Amino acid sequence: MYRASLLTLAALAVFTTGCKGTPVDVDTTVDTTVDPPRNGIVAGTLEVTADRPNLTLRNNTEFIIGYFIVDSEMATIALFPPCGNSCPILVQGASIVVPYSAIGGYSAASEKANVLWFKYRRSADGTLKPIGGVNVAQVTL
Repeated sequence: MYRASLLTLAALAVFTTGCKGTPVDVDTTVDTTVDPPRNGIVAGTLEVTADRPNLTLRNNTEFIIGYFIVDSEMATIALFPPCGNSCPILVQGASIVVPYSAIGGYSAASEKANVLWFKYRRSADGTLKPIGGVNVAQVTL
């Protein structure tokens, strides 16, 4: 991988030094008058909303994700590794409603919950393998 990176850099150096043209101005301004679409797939995001007595999770990533939900006070004293294939999953664009009672460590005094989630990649044999680190989305209950 290191060698491939060096080859890529070398190719870019040859390409850019070989170009003898007039520099091109690029417009880098962002049009803020148009709202981005909110229902599409956006790489790397899990939308979490709370509407007592339920949480709604929506997978806005391009991956299948695994998740588990714990009371935020519980999460401060415990570390949860990805649970492999035993976590519930959400496919791309899917939503699920989770009752507060299903939150690990939830009580009537709970104020916040942490949704710990991670991405899966499907292997050639069809099994799901966790990739990357655990992401955390905190929500006020």
